[in-house]
Amino acid sequence: MSYKAFQLKPWHFIIATVAFYTLTVVLSGIRVKEMSYVSAETNLIELDKIKFEDDDVHFVFFHDRNSQLCRKMRFNIEQFIENEQEEICFYEIDIHRNPKVFYEHNVSGIPNILVFKGNKEIKRIMGVVSYKNLKKIVQSLNENV
Repeated sequence: MSYKAFQLKPWHFIIATVAFYTLTVVLSGIRVKEMSYVSAETNLIELDKIKFEDDDVHFVFFHDRNSQLCRKMRFNIEQFIENEQEEICFYEIDIHRNPKVFYEHNVSGIPNILVFKGNKEIKRIMGVVSYKNLKKIVQSLNENV
């Protein structure tokens, strides 16, 4: 009785890679579509440059109004502002209206939140962050600053 050993061939890896990529794209698309969108009203203050006169903590949200991911993150920020009692300053910069600020601060992608204490950047929050995680990040920043 002879046993034939199974050997992995290059085409096995190609099929596995294509399957993994397809599954990732499909699942991420479904997850993004399930997220809620922000309404037309906003609690964010639009900026055209970053220059703060005080030593308070400020959150600057870099976004593209045409980006689905940015709209999801904006919704999470709006939920945070509406539900939390803390006095937190959230600002927004649309990268198409103000590309100069985007490049001045070396923002690598959107959505992205830069956190400032006065005019000094102290943290970056990249990608879509859930309401719960955003709340934890703000709380930890308030405790450490």
